[in-house]
Amino acid sequence: MKLVLASTRDPAAKNITARLLELYDFEKSPTSPNAHRCGDVMLVTTVSSITQITEPPMDVEEVIVASRHASESGRPTLTVHVPGKLEKMELAEASPPTVKTALKALLNMRDELGVTYDVSLEATHHGPTQLNVPVTFVEIGSSPEQWRDEKAGEAVARAIMTAAISSIKCRHAIGLGGPHYAPRHTDVVLHTDVGVGHILPKYASIDEALLERAIARTRGGIELLVLDWKGMSSEQRQISQRVASKLSIQALRRREILSQAKV
Repeated sequence: MKLVLASTRDPAAKNITARLLELYDFEKSPTSPNAHRCGDVMLVTTVSSITQITEPPMDVEEVIVASRHASESGRPTLTVHVPGKLEKMELAEASPPTVKTALKALLNMRDELGVTYDVSLEATHHGPTQLNVPVTFVEIGSSPEQWRDEKAGEAVARAIMTAAISSIKCRHAIGLGGPHYAPRHTDVVLHTDVGVGHILPKYASIDEALLERAIARTRGGIELLVLDWKGMSSEQRQISQRVASKLSIQALRRREILSQAKV
């Protein structure tokens, strides 16, 4: 069972929830007024702050959160990310296939619906971090106008259901370097067989312990590190190489991965 979780205090989540109930055959739970089920997907709304929850409201194998994204620029953006408080080394469990499926579905839905939004991965940030199952946020940004945009809500609703029903098989990876909005990691996920879960950006205090924690908090383990080489400090490059060597995994730049994909 996959759980789609939405806060009633979040206008974007309310928009996405309404689209889910319109577009899919969700049936109201006989035991809970805030729960609906469609096949193996459960939709639950809550008044709680989702970033603060410490356990799922029911026994599920994965959580996908419908949410808003806020930024000072207000740029229309559809985003996907895994939660985590990097400064505290507290990371949610990541599912790269879910992240990849949601991101690709967002791009497809954006083009199909004709909404002029950017589509992007974000670096790991905020909670919740204590759940014992993978957590993925799929968001509408970046201002109240976009949060209430029904077409954007539909794009996110369809991406969430696509990811909840059947995720894409991929090579599991962690992203390193670059800015908060991760254009090079987004490019890799959209155009190769690689799926990225956690992204540790340049502004984070990356050390071997944090990187190994991100690896440990990726369901199914990882096969490679995706490096935004120009968006990393020399120390971060050295750390990535040491951890890759220690754990016998690859550490590859974006251009190297894209080049492999074209062979």
